[in-house]
Amino acid sequence: MARASGGTKGALARRFSAALAAAAVLTGAATAADTPLTLTPRGFPIVEIAINGKGPFAMVLDTGAGLTTVTTALKDELGLMKVGRMPQPVQLAGGAEPVDIYTLGFVTLAGQPAPAPITVVLDAPMKYIREARGILGMNVLSRFAVEIDQPGKRLVLRDPGAVPESGSDWTLRPLVPRYDNFLVVEADIGGVAAKAVLDTGANQTILNAKLAEALGIVAGAPGVTEGKIALSGGTTSLKAKLPSIALGETQWRDLDIQAADLPLFKALGLGDEPVLILGNDALKQVRLFVDYAGDRVYLTRPPTTPVVSDQR
Repeated sequence: MARASGGTKGALARRFSAALAAAAVLTGAATAADTPLTLTPRGFPIVEIAINGKGPFAMVLDTGAGLTTVTTALKDELGLMKVGRMPQPVQLAGGAEPVDIYTLGFVTLAGQPAPAPITVVLDAPMKYIREARGILGMNVLSRFAVEIDQPGKRLVLRDPGAVPESGSDWTLRPLVPRYDNFLVVEADIGGVAAKAVLDTGANQTILNAKLAEALGIVAGAPGVTEGKIALSGGTTSLKAKLPSIALGETQWRDLDIQAADLPLFKALGLGDEPVLILGNDALKQVRLFVDYAGDRVYLTRPPTTPVVSDQR
């Protein structure tokens, strides 16, 4: 869950590219490329990429990471050069961490090249995801319209501004306007209006304290137990079952969740309102189509059977 900002100019550029790409879609000029996607036993989505023509390297597909990152071992293998230090610490689930900047170059995903001039080295999150060599973040993903089809085990890239193929029951949700590429949408959580951060790099759904309290998820309440969130350094949490999460017509029921005030909520500017990180325990059940340029996401409906979460 690395954090990076794109700025106002980046937002204007995305909207301009969306207008151009929308015209391409109408004329049938949108291109598509796909690549296999797998899930680790802990529920993290994995895709393979090449970096500067080398690879393939398995990476976590993370819609909650602003920057593509590598492990120390992969940095050494690629011979990446250190160029400085991030002016602000990178925000992880458990807090901020100062990191050095390295040159990277080009990433190739599903045969499509994408510039990724810099990277940072993050080893801590990867100790729980030994199948991967790093994290594929939004600095690469946001250059495309991306369909993350976990039920079909594939990732599809289309031109910016593209729309999903017809034939599926898609729910359209506009993204909450932000200065970065984080996927934040309005949601109904058990009857409480809240914001949801769509994060495939989180293998479990996590509520902040404000939302948990509004839902009656407090210590000592029936059905509430104590837990820990491993990826945030063992942060103490409350565990409960959430009756419903609704993003328009896309709804999940009886989802096992955890509640904790992670530093990430405040870093995203969402600490003072009801919010949850909608993790891959829910997102792996649906097809997710992200049009970064058009500031919108589409989701299919999950199965009607209850979702069983992967514990961190």
